[in-house]
Amino acid sequence: MTIKDAKRNFLIDEAIRLFLERSISEVTIKEIAKGSGIGEATVYRYFSNRTKLIVACALKLQEQVSEKFLLLNSIASGYERLSAFYTVFSGIFKSDPKLYRFLSEFDAYCINESVSDLAEYADNMDKFKSFFFHAYRDGLHDRSVRLVDNTELFYYSTTHAVLSLCKKLATGGDLLPQDHFLDKKAEIDTLIGVILAFLKN
Repeated sequence: MTIKDAKRNFLIDEAIRLFLERSISEVTIKEIAKGSGIGEATVYRYFSNRTKLIVACALKLQEQVSEKFLLLNSIASGYERLSAFYTVFSGIFKSDPKLYRFLSEFDAYCINESVSDLAEYADNMDKFKSFFFHAYRDGLHDRSVRLVDNTELFYYSTTHAVLSLCKKLATGGDLLPQDHFLDKKAEIDTLIGVILAFLKN
């Protein structure tokens, strides 16, 4: 790794730390530069604008999450791998709910700012889809999962549902009276349980 790459990674790490600590909308380039111990102009030499830095942070977090899924490849049956796949969502919520808040803010930021350069981010999302499809295919082969009519629709519907719930519970706060006594992780685990019960042969 070159010195330039090391500085770039350090900047991204500092930006991620601040974004997770506060929010995307609150953190400025000036604060990121100060936290990194470099000049603001130097930040712009690595990232021509704030959006490029934010997307770089999203890519790095995405890469860190995908590593958790790659560890699941050693599990035996297709159903067990699918079960582990969905359980990663609740595991991340338990260990680092701020990540889901960041993802929710990132989605809103990209929509509000009409960010169009998300090809790499979209391509990386296919890694998660690929893991699901390989596990599902193996589950059909070992007969641990049932056949669903439209596998792609099932994948997107269920992962969007779980991800959306994780984002909501990480960002929504306790708005209604029932929000104060409901176990948020248990809500996520319940939804995952419904999905897995449907999949299991």
